[in-house]
Amino acid sequence: MQEAGVIVNFGSDEGSFGEVARHAAWMDADLWVHELGVPPMTVIKRMTLDAARTMGVDQQVGSVTEGRYADIIAVGGDPLRDIAVLREPKVVVKHGRRYR
Repeated sequence: MQEAGVIVNFGSDEGSFGEVARHAAWMDADLWVHELGVPPMTVIKRMTLDAARTMGVDQQVGSVTEGRYADIIAVGGDPLRDIAVLREPKVVVKHGRRYR
Protein backbone atom coordinates (compact mmCIF):
# COMPACT_ATOMS: atom_id res chain seq x y z
CA MET A 1 0.00 0.00 0.00
CA GLN A 2 2.74 2.44 0.93
CA GLU A 3 4.41 1.96 -2.43
CA ALA A 4 1.13 2.97 -4.10
CA GLY A 5 0.97 6.17 -2.04
CA VAL A 6 -1.86 5.01 0.20
CA ILE A 7 -1.83 6.72 3.61
CA VAL A 8 -2.76 4.35 6.43
CA ASN A 9 -3.87 5.80 9.76
CA PHE A 10 -4.84 4.34 13.08
CA GLY A 11 -7.97 4.99 15.06
CA SER A 12 -11.44 3.81 15.85
CA ASP A 13 -14.98 4.59 14.78
CA GLU A 14 -16.08 3.72 18.30
CA GLY A 15 -17.18 7.31 18.84
CA SER A 16 -15.11 8.38 21.82
CA PHE A 17 -11.57 9.19 22.74
CA GLY A 18 -11.63 6.87 25.75
CA GLU A 19 -10.11 3.52 26.59
CA VAL A 20 -11.83 1.64 23.74
CA ALA A 21 -10.41 3.98 21.10
CA ARG A 22 -6.90 3.79 22.60
CA HIS A 23 -7.10 0.00 22.78
CA ALA A 24 -8.15 -0.23 19.12
CA ALA A 25 -5.23 1.96 18.03
CA TRP A 26 -2.72 -0.14 20.01
CA MET A 27 -4.14 -3.39 18.62
CA ASP A 28 -3.60 -1.97 15.13
CA ALA A 29 -0.05 -0.87 16.01
CA ASP A 30 0.85 -4.32 17.34
CA LEU A 31 -0.61 -5.97 14.25
CA TRP A 32 1.31 -3.73 11.85
CA VAL A 33 4.63 -4.14 13.67
CA HIS A 34 4.51 -7.77 14.74
CA GLU A 35 2.46 -9.44 12.04
CA LEU A 36 2.99 -7.26 8.98
CA GLY A 37 6.57 -6.22 9.69
CA VAL A 38 6.03 -2.46 9.41
CA PRO A 39 8.87 -0.61 11.18
CA PRO A 40 7.81 0.95 14.51
CA MET A 41 8.80 4.48 13.40
CA THR A 42 6.48 4.15 10.40
CA VAL A 43 3.64 3.08 12.70
CA ILE A 44 4.30 6.00 15.06
CA LYS A 45 4.32 8.41 12.10
CA ARG A 46 1.02 6.98 10.88
CA MET A 47 -0.50 7.45 14.35
CA THR A 48 0.59 11.08 14.55
CA LEU A 49 1.60 13.16 11.53
CA ASP A 50 -0.14 11.07 8.86
CA ALA A 51 -3.37 11.06 10.91
CA ALA A 52 -3.15 14.85 11.29
CA ARG A 53 -2.62 15.23 7.54
CA THR A 54 -5.63 13.05 6.78
CA MET A 55 -7.78 15.16 9.09
CA GLY A 56 -6.45 18.38 7.56
CA VAL A 57 -4.96 19.64 10.84
CA ASP A 58 -1.28 18.94 10.21
CA GLN A 59 -0.41 22.64 10.42
CA GLN A 60 -1.57 22.62 14.05
CA VAL A 61 -0.88 19.08 15.36
CA GLY A 62 0.82 15.82 14.48
CA SER A 63 4.45 16.63 15.26
CA VAL A 64 6.53 18.36 17.89
CA THR A 65 7.36 21.51 15.96
CA GLU A 66 7.63 25.15 17.00
CA GLY A 67 4.27 26.87 16.72
CA ARG A 68 2.22 23.67 16.81
CA TYR A 69 0.02 22.34 19.54
CA ALA A 70 1.33 19.05 20.95
CA ASP A 71 0.39 16.53 23.60
CA ILE A 72 3.46 14.58 24.64
CA ILE A 73 4.11 11.32 26.47
CA ALA A 74 7.28 9.91 27.99
CA VAL A 75 7.65 6.15 28.14
CA GLY A 76 9.85 3.76 30.07
CA GLY A 77 11.58 2.22 27.08
CA ASP A 78 12.45 2.53 23.42
CA PRO A 79 9.31 2.31 21.24
CA LEU A 80 11.49 1.57 18.23
CA ARG A 81 12.51 -1.70 19.92
CA ASP A 82 9.16 -2.44 21.57
CA ILE A 83 6.16 -0.43 20.42
CA ALA A 84 4.15 -1.77 23.36
CA VAL A 85 5.90 0.70 25.71
CA LEU A 86 3.66 3.38 24.22
CA ARG A 87 0.68 1.74 25.94
CA GLU A 88 1.87 2.68 29.43
CA PRO A 89 3.15 6.25 29.42
CA LYS A 90 5.11 7.35 32.48
CA VAL A 91 4.38 11.05 31.86
CA VAL A 92 1.47 12.58 29.95
CA VAL A 93 1.40 16.28 29.08
CA LYS A 94 -1.90 17.39 27.59
CA HIS A 95 -2.99 20.97 26.96
CA GLY A 96 0.26 22.05 28.63
CA ARG A 97 -0.54 20.28 31.91
CA ARG A 98 1.17 17.22 33.32
CA TYR A 99 -1.31 14.49 34.19
CA ARG A 100 0.86 11.56 35.08
